[in-house]
Amino acid sequence: MGCATEPGARAGRRAPRPLGGVAMDPLALYKEACEQGAALSGNYHRNIRVEADSGPVVVRIRSGGTDAMDLTLWPEAQVLEAVGPWVASAPRLLYAGTNPEFQIHGFVAGRRVDSLAPEGKPLPETVVKGVEGLFGELSRVPRSALPAVPDDWPSDGDTRGFAGRLLDLVRTIRSRPDERVEETYRSLGVPEDPCRVLQDQVREVTGRRFGLLHADIHRQNMIVTEGGGLAFLDWELALWGDPVYELADHVHKMAYGAAERRAVTQGWERQTPDGYHHGWTADLDYYLAYEAVKSAVVDTVRWGRRIAEEQDTAGRLELARQLADKLSAAAPHWGSAASAVPPPREIEKLVRRWQT
Repeated sequence: MGCATEPGARAGRRAPRPLGGVAMDPLALYKEACEQGAALSGNYHRNIRVEADSGPVVVRIRSGGTDAMDLTLWPEAQVLEAVGPWVASAPRLLYAGTNPEFQIHGFVAGRRVDSLAPEGKPLPETVVKGVEGLFGELSRVPRSALPAVPDDWPSDGDTRGFAGRLLDLVRTIRSRPDERVEETYRSLGVPEDPCRVLQDQVREVTGRRFGLLHADIHRQNMIVTEGGGLAFLDWELALWGDPVYELADHVHKMAYGAAERRAVTQGWERQTPDGYHHGWTADLDYYLAYEAVKSAVVDTVRWGRRIAEEQDTAGRLELARQLADKLSAAAPHWGSAASAVPPPREIEKLVRRWQT
């Protein structure tokens, strides 16, 4: 479950803003969260609602043994501390522990966007406007307010270097030494270097100002609050980089229809500074191609495991159909290395052969 067996007596440091001025015992809340079975789980964390003396809070615990499939830069607690004065829609960090590693966030009452508007359904205006507002807030967070970046991180404006980091991530995932996964990739036609064509195109990416990126804005990470606002969760993938990538990552994960995509991209352009806009439309297409390739590489692993674990025949076939769509979206960006994507029934058989 990702919980330490024996929490240490010293659990780390308290964030600057305590829980409404009311004393709380972070380790007691952590222990209670570990004992609960129910949790909302993302790819890297489990989120458990626990009742503190002053009301509900969320205990956020790192999931153990999860393969890294995304670029990361900073500990999430440092990001939340930094953006607190600038981004009103971010969760309130109440505590950050290091031994064991966990966080306590203020509870956000409301409904997740995926429950209000699943993929294919029109989004409430609150969501579209809220996303637009977040783009503006992110652009106003100064570099000086954020944690330090590694010495070898691309410098401000080096969008080609930033895009290169993204390509390196996909290549690293594709080349991990796992025989079953490798055979799954081969049988489904994922080339050994899925980024060869994108690497040739990266020299055409336009230089522009860097900014703070959330880098994971999608339906499950947004809550329409009881007050009618929009809250944005899960800042663990936040980056300092090309703001056009933020837009592409969001558009890809939301699977917008034409009208909503147009509204969101126009809102991004309206809310962000001119330094973000030079050559952005062409680079949006580049990053969308990257997202399609990354999705195929990552989800061959994730969907492959889901297919292997699914007991229902119809459920396996639906997952295989989804994976076929992901592979088909990526194949045009593989160039001469692309091969025909197997039909869903064949994908199901191939995946089960190698994953089980």
